Amino acid sequence: MDYVTNHWGISHWMIADSPIKDWIHQFKNYTQTNHKRSTISDTNASNIDRTICLNGWFVPSMPDLNIGNPLVLNYLCQNAIWWIEYANLDGFRVDTYNYSEPEYISKWTKAITDEYPNFNLVGEITLRNQGLLSYWQKDSPIAKIQNFNSNLPSVMDFALSDALQIVFNEDDDSWDQGITKIYDLLSKDFLFPNVNNLMVFGENHDTKRLNHIYNNDIRKYKMAMTMLATIRGIPQLYYGSEIGMSGDQHLGDADIRKDFPGGWEDDENNAFNPETRSECQKVFFDFTSKLFHWRKTNAAIHFGKTTHYIPENNVYVYFRYNTNQAVMVLINNNPEIQEIHTTRFKENIRNYKTAKEVLADLVFDLSQTILIEGKSALILELE
Repeated sequence: MDYVTNHWGISHWMIADSPIKDWIHQFKNYTQTNHKRSTISDTNASNIDRTICLNGWFVPSMPDLNIGNPLVLNYLCQNAIWWIEYANLDGFRVDTYNYSEPEYISKWTKAITDEYPNFNLVGEITLRNQGLLSYWQKDSPIAKIQNFNSNLPSVMDFALSDALQIVFNEDDDSWDQGITKIYDLLSKDFLFPNVNNLMVFGENHDTKRLNHIYNNDIRKYKMAMTMLATIRGIPQLYYGSEIGMSGDQHLGDADIRKDFPGGWEDDENNAFNPETRSECQKVFFDFTSKLFHWRKTNAAIHFGKTTHYIPENNVYVYFRYNTNQAVMVLINNNPEIQEIHTTRFKENIRNYKTAKEVLADLVFDLSQTILIEGKSALILELE
């Protein structure tokens, strides 16, 4: 369920008839947030910049809740718990999480997790720096420097999302280009207290659509989805991409939030029904379905460790493994076929002899080189 603690709509009845004057933050003149959430942890930030960031309104139609008011905080705690009980929820996606005062939003979060220890909350932290993202995850070693703990189990990995919207159009792999961007991002995982509880995604309702960026190139879609399905974290998919839906963000939010075809009686195409999907929709859907159904069966992907190797020739190889299972993932972002020499990966291949490709039912001899087509991916379960 999507939950918003930072602001309400200006037409909400509790804004029109507020219980108390300081239910929301008010200024002599309209003041909008500066959106600079870095001021929260910035030891050099001015008080005025930090105050405007946290207390300024998101937009004129969204008054900023004064969560520092005990009555507001208590209401939000009770309201959230009521929704959990009423709708039998198992998680919240918390909108604009770090626009609220850290001291009080952390109390709200703790009130929920104290009541429901296994309840997951993922915060929308629209920051691209991993250190700043880590600051907002529960038990962060970064936030500990300032004696702060958000109590927030999960954050959205916007740094990864930005990279996934670029890399598969980059054939140049020099230094920090191409698939190396992903390698460099994951090399900073040590900053996070729990990488397996990060939310990983390639797109959402506020970003460009992957299929628009990649011109509905199924090869690039497959590489992006393979990565989301196999790296650490909990994958989130944006509706419609699994049938090839796209949309141009430059035309406005409506173009990236189109109706899923088949939801209305007069829709010409019904993509809910396998029998009426177009051939293109079937290709996208069948791949996505098979990939994520496989993911459900592999514990090494859910909770295993990661070892990755510096990309060569725009090919990224990494392993997900636990004591009983090992998965080798190869992402060839090079447009040309590549020959992969397995001796380089001996520390992870260890005593495994063969590998089964989970989507194509191919078997590879791990003592031999592996050929991988240009702009493609392989997921190999080691045996």
